[in-house]
Amino acid sequence: MAQTVGKYMCVALFVLVTVALGQVVAQSEGAAVWAPTWADTLKKDLLKGYDPSIRPSQHYNVTTVETGITITHVEINEIKSTLSVYGWMKFKWYDARLAWEPQLNGNVTQLFLNQSAIWQPTLDEKGPLVKVTSNGLLEYTNALQQQSKCTIQWQRWPFDTQQCRMLFSPWAEVDGMEIHVKMLKYEIAHGTMWTVMNMTLETHTAIDVHETPVHRGTHLVVELKRNSGIYRSTITAPACVLILMNLLSFWLPPNCGEKLILNAINVLITCMFLIHFNEYLSYYTTSTPTVVLFFGQSLYLSGFCLLMTVVLECVVKSNSKKPLHPALKKLITFELIAMIISTNKTDEKCLGDEMCETLQDEQEVEEALSSTRQRPTDTPQQDWMLFVTLLERIVFALYVIILSLMLALYF
Repeated sequence: MAQTVGKYMCVALFVLVTVALGQVVAQSEGAAVWAPTWADTLKKDLLKGYDPSIRPSQHYNVTTVETGITITHVEINEIKSTLSVYGWMKFKWYDARLAWEPQLNGNVTQLFLNQSAIWQPTLDEKGPLVKVTSNGLLEYTNALQQQSKCTIQWQRWPFDTQQCRMLFSPWAEVDGMEIHVKMLKYEIAHGTMWTVMNMTLETHTAIDVHETPVHRGTHLVVELKRNSGIYRSTITAPACVLILMNLLSFWLPPNCGEKLILNAINVLITCMFLIHFNEYLSYYTTSTPTVVLFFGQSLYLSGFCLLMTVVLECVVKSNSKKPLHPALKKLITFELIAMIISTNKTDEKCLGDEMCETLQDEQEVEEALSSTRQRPTDTPQQDWMLFVTLLERIVFALYVIILSLMLALYF
């Protein structure tokens, strides 16, 4: 029995020794397969004693960070007054602590390190790997998806140019010009609504006593111009037509009913434009666009023209059988005024059209027109029409003056 137990113990001991020797051999083989490379050794040497919280320059020197920006899309939310920028940013800077001699390190000329292991101008540690070359140059490209508040200047809408400031957060706090960010280059992809005209980088430090802590740091100043080609067709062209309609109404004969219809349509269309502007524009703006002011003033002028047309037509119809005051009649007989308000063939045709409604005989119409041509001011109705025409010419001159002042003031 004792011999059997001893035999089993010897077998168990042999198995244990065999397993232990196998593990030792496996570890030695694995160590031979996964031997450190030149890059592994170089990385350990470079990061040994490296403090990522200290910038790569003496405290009395400036660390220069070069930045290249590619903008792929830019968007302004006019209701919320926010600017959104999408694209790519490329950073470059030198860190002498990460330089090495390639000849002494297996001719390794570049490495890729995690952002959390080295100093970087931003506080984002979840970005891509940083490329490090043997001369100590570090660079990496990061996605740009930034949104910030932008005060919208509404005065020149929709032919406006906006300038927005965007703080690159989270940028490392700049204190005493320790970090100088320089724009290396920028590329812009033209958008559909806005076109980026220019981009600049501005650095505000704690030394600027007039700057609040919110404005300190490095800012990207973006100048954008609205692509307003469509607005020239939807706003400028209708505005010109409305002005021509108002001007045309002054030159129609006083007894033509089309004047009332023309002015009423003008007022209606102008009101529709103002309602559209009210729905489109932001309710948070403190300034009214000049286009809206122009349409608002045009509505007043169109309303006045409509009111004047109604009043003058009532004057002509109510006083057509009463003689004009001698002083007013003498006024309209002056040669210069008579040339301005003289009736033309269109006036005679309109008068003939009205007569055709009451006179059945064509010969009587011709006789009435002949008498009108021979003595245009003999009848009270004709005198009143000439006087009303004089008033319309005066209002026309005032309208042109006011319109010119509006164009000079708003545009």
